Amino acid sequence: MEKTVYMPLISEGAERWRPVRAAQVDAELFEIVDKIPDNESWAFAPLSRVRCRNKTFADGSRGLVVVAYAIESNPHYRLFKEHQGQILRIVLADGEEAAIRVIHVDEEHEDFVYDLLSTNLGQKYRDMPKGVVSAAKFADLVSARLAEQ
Repeated sequence: MEKTVYMPLISEGAERWRPVRAAQVDAELFEIVDKIPDNESWAFAPLSRVRCRNKTFADGSRGLVVVAYAIESNPHYRLFKEHQGQILRIVLADGEEAAIRVIHVDEEHEDFVYDLLSTNLGQKYRDMPKGVVSAAKFADLVSARLAEQ
């Protein structure tokens, strides 16, 4: 079910909020479905899963405000977190299928850092220096599984 939640705006000086559409996942967990207007900066990214709390605003009205990322609710988060240093097979939204070694899982930025072992999109990495690590957002992950050893 979609609800309106209030997104904190950054770089605005005073405390400001933007009403945005979000899909409710459970009591305090929402997925942001709106896009950021060109002239704004949001504290939390679109498509992110976030935690919300009730707030009374200065004018006395009440609403749900976004207070934190909730990356732990992503179905792949635990797999990546528990298997850092191990090899996983992933599929990304751009069609890339890859074997990776997970280096780090970053809750704040909702992404993971990895060594690329193999990919079906070699041309994507053609101009990158050897030994460079890559990062991808959990939001761009279509599937993931532990590679067979």
